[in-house]
Amino acid sequence: MAEPAVGWYLYCVLDAAARPPLDGLVGVDGAAPIEPVDETGLRALASRVPLSEFGEEPLRRNLEDLAWVERTARAHDAVLARTLACDAVVPLRMFTIFAGEPQVRAMLADERAALTAALRRLRGHAEWSVKARVDERRLEAVLRGEGGAGAAGAGAAGAGAAGAGAGGAAGAGAAGAGAAGAGAGGAAGAGAAGAGAAGAGAGAGGADAAGAGGAGAETTPGRAFFARKQADRGLRERALERIADIAEEIHARLSEAASAETLLPPQRRELSRLPGTMVLNGAYLVARERDAAFSAAVTELSARHRAEGFAIDVSGPWAPYNFAKPGAEDEQRAPAPGR
Repeated sequence: MAEPAVGWYLYCVLDAAARPPLDGLVGVDGAAPIEPVDETGLRALASRVPLSEFGEEPLRRNLEDLAWVERTARAHDAVLARTLACDAVVPLRMFTIFAGEPQVRAMLADERAALTAALRRLRGHAEWSVKARVDERRLEAVLRGEGGAGAAGAGAAGAGAAGAGAGGAAGAGAAGAGAAGAGAGGAAGAGAAGAGAAGAGAGAGGADAAGAGGAGAETTPGRAFFARKQADRGLRERALERIADIAEEIHARLSEAASAETLLPPQRRELSRLPGTMVLNGAYLVARERDAAFSAAVTELSARHRAEGFAIDVSGPWAPYNFAKPGAEDEQRAPAPGR
């Protein structure tokens, strides 16, 4: 009987001298051992997989099975977790499959220059994942409390001071919206400008009312409704500005402790399975001797912004998936002095 057709599933590339602890570890099929493939000073870690499960058509079907994908991802990551004991690793994407060992060797030979450069760049580093979330209701409650005090001060100062304050808010909105995008900045600026116009109108109305013996001071239900709507819009704009500012602060602070960083799209709640709205999804390449400084920065930022409804989730170290791609060498920032 002919043996079942198999392919060679690749996990990562290491220096040929690397010896990660692989005892007792099996591959993504749950049975085959991890095998090293050496070529031109490089070592690939691979396992044989049945093409009845990992061939082109079966794989397409299996990718629609979330439980199968999650199980395979855990097995893939288990192999890479063992390689973190090595000085450098270039992780490969899931489902990198070759027809046989000769094809694996050919890939190592053909890509030797790029893989060697990547190993040199990633040596002594690992990837950390940081996700920042916010409870928007909590943040708005905090801002509403601050806004009450600000409104009282503006009323006491008079219409002229209110107009100046609104102009300042417009400028701050435009500056804070830089991180969130031009659209948010435009909205913030427009909202603040509108607040200024409303303040000026209120001042004029107050003068008329005083001259007329207070006849214009009555508040109708319609006016009260629109006043509440305007206050809600202003609160929402302030919340968005604050979210953008804090997300930018977190990313900038963590980047100081990292050798390179990249921002990924925030995950939807159903995918992340975390409460709140994700406002930052960052990956950071951190030198191992900087792990403590990076963790301390996360702890500091978490404590500073917890009262406003922010939470920071950190995981790692991971194999540097987001920094192993060709061309990442040009994107890496120069280390700061003393790093």
